[in-house]
Amino acid sequence: MILSPLTYLLAVAFLGTLVTFLGGRHARLIALFTSVLALLVVLYLLTQFSFTQASGYQFLQLNTWFTYAPAPGSPGLSIDYAVGVDGISLPFLLLSAIVTVATVIYHWEESQNPSAFFGLLLLTNAGLLGVFVSLDILLFFVFWEVVLVPMFFLIGHWGGPRRQYAALKFFVYTHVASVVMLVSLLVLVFLGHWPNFDFTNMALAQGYDAAIPGVVQGVLFGALLFGFGVKLPMVPFHTWLPDAHVEAPTGGSVLLAGLLLKMGGYGLIRLAFPLLPLGRVALTPLVFFFAFLSIVWGALLSLAQRDLKRLVAYSSINHMGVVLLAIGLWTQLGVMAAVLLMFAHGLVSALLFMISGSVHHTFGTRDIPSVGGITSRTPLLSTLLMVGSLASLGLPALVSFPAEFSAFLATWETLGYWVFLPLFALVVTAAFYIWMMQRFSFGPPRGIPETARDLPPYEAIGMVVLASLIVLFGVLPFLIVHVITVSPVFGPCYHTGGGACPGLP
Repeated sequence: MILSPLTYLLAVAFLGTLVTFLGGRHARLIALFTSVLALLVVLYLLTQFSFTQASGYQFLQLNTWFTYAPAPGSPGLSIDYAVGVDGISLPFLLLSAIVTVATVIYHWEESQNPSAFFGLLLLTNAGLLGVFVSLDILLFFVFWEVVLVPMFFLIGHWGGPRRQYAALKFFVYTHVASVVMLVSLLVLVFLGHWPNFDFTNMALAQGYDAAIPGVVQGVLFGALLFGFGVKLPMVPFHTWLPDAHVEAPTGGSVLLAGLLLKMGGYGLIRLAFPLLPLGRVALTPLVFFFAFLSIVWGALLSLAQRDLKRLVAYSSINHMGVVLLAIGLWTQLGVMAAVLLMFAHGLVSALLFMISGSVHHTFGTRDIPSVGGITSRTPLLSTLLMVGSLASLGLPALVSFPAEFSAFLATWETLGYWVFLPLFALVVTAAFYIWMMQRFSFGPPRGIPETARDLPPYEAIGMVVLASLIVLFGVLPFLIVHVITVSPVFGPCYHTGGGACPGLP
């Protein structure tokens, strides 16, 4: 049997995780080797990826795990190991691999049970990789749940004073949403009389949704919007996020904002929107309402924060609201912008949460008004803070600008003057980041301990790499856009409901 490179990628991730748990004092070296090896496999996938194959998934592997037939000769139902990638999932694999390597290096001097800490980091990454390569609904759900467990322990054991409350809140919110998501998808499969759980065939089939009434599709779409929206996170189901971020260790916050939030947007693009076209059309106004609410609410709450880490957490709600808006448009430009913005936010938020951790290590606080003029004492930290903040507010030549510009252009094409609402929130976003930078980086030094030193090498390496990629993809965004558009979503055979199969508008 010929194995897909994706199978080797998952094998590297999970076997490396197991060895790291057993690695003792060598755990950090094993974790670094595993994460770098996974990154190399992803880079190999990029080199072998066909940029002319815009109508299907690549690196496919399909093996039947289990088949159920209620009676001889009757149609059965199979559960498959089905993996593959297209231009939408491949950038998320790259993002996961890069951020995991940077996180392992950042925590190089972790001394509190390092084998468990690094093992949980790698297990989170392994589950994420599985989510982004799965083409079977049940396999997708298994990996989805795998991600929740290590993050629960990372927050609950290595987190701040309220870590147990934050960990439990994170787990309850996200697990309830996961159950709702699974039940909705199972109902969809059974009502559609599908022989398996392969959601790519469901999306490509003509007229499959005719067996599911529009009202039922609306209910199922609403349930999936809730299931994936909690992870996104979507206001008003966002309240777990600030607590989880503030109490999580730096590495947990980096993975949570940089990677886990992307699962929600990815699930909407992969499952909710293409599989329930009638429900999507009926509830699109509700999607826009939640998107605008998340954009404005996240921006206003960020403006009111004094804690640097909490500010970055609320700004993530604002940015993911723009992602939800772009997905809700369900146009080629909108979907491309959503994927690009999630990729950009993954790099930027990872950098900003690492900076938050380093600020706390260096100055003993994350309270923005309490520290100032750090440029004279910690120039590298101040520079990286400027890069991350300017990228987050959408400065041209940094990665968030082409993503946000594409999202707003797609919004203008579909919704017209409604685009001024997220643009207003963008102005607020710029305001709170400029306010924060002015207090932290400039003016006379204040609140700086005599022992304060600039970033140690193990913290600086990962952040410099992330900052470099933020500039690279900001100046040359076509490098990632060229990958994103190689997907069935942008091809001529993607089901959008009714009539021919013209692909996204």
